[in-house]
Amino acid sequence: MSKRLVILGSGESGVGAALLGKQKGYDVFVSDGGKIKENYKQELIDNAVDFEEGSHTEEKILNADEVMKSPGIPEKNELVKKIRAKGIAVIK
Repeated sequence: MSKRLVILGSGESGVGAALLGKQKGYDVFVSDGGKIKENYKQELIDNAVDFEEGSHTEEKILNADEVMKSPGIPEKNELVKKIRAKGIAVIK
């Protein structure tokens, strides 16, 4: 069974990490609280990477083996606190 990697934030580095994770065999999910730029969204679609925009679905995020968060998301963010409380590894 492949490891589940959740990417918080869908900027250039987030999408790049998602594509790399997919290439390495991870089950990848990208979550962005805002809107994903069209070109990045198309890259995710073209590479069959599951994603959401406009909200964060906690159930989908908190079942991750690892979470990579955008540097723009502060440690004091409630979702980040929940991820850390569950003992999920966070990559910055």
